Amino acid sequence: MSESETGLLAWLEEVFFGVMELSFLSTPAFAAVALLQSRYPDAVSLSGLAAIGAGSVAIAAFRGGRVDVGAWPRRAELSSIPLRFGYFSAVYLTATMGVALVVVTLDSWWLTLLGGVVQAIGLAAFPTVYRAVHGEPVGDTALRV
Repeated sequence: MSESETGLLAWLEEVFFGVMELSFLSTPAFAAVALLQSRYPDAVSLSGLAAIGAGSVAIAAFRGGRVDVGAWPRRAELSSIPLRFGYFSAVYLTATMGVALVVVTLDSWWLTLLGGVVQAIGLAAFPTVYRAVHGEPVGDTALRV
């Protein structure tokens, strides 16, 4: 296997884990969106899909260091799970319901793509929020006491 194929497979693996992390940690927001989507059904669906797609790629880029937004905690860092549940859910809820409200108000369906932009920008701020709550993330499990 060539180096470019290995790089592509590593990138796809990072995106896969980004999808899994974002989908699992945004579950509370999914429940809220499911209950509230009748207000703007088409706009919520489109902005939500844009948010999940862009958010998954953004997490892969941020975790992999392709875009430097600060150090991310390890996926297995259990102490950060409550923060990640709350933060990821709030960002997803804003990216879907907030953008859907703007789409319907301005009557421009192209604005549903902003769901992905809002999601990526919100996720880019996560390392700053994490540091404010938990301090600097430790990359090696053996270093955490």
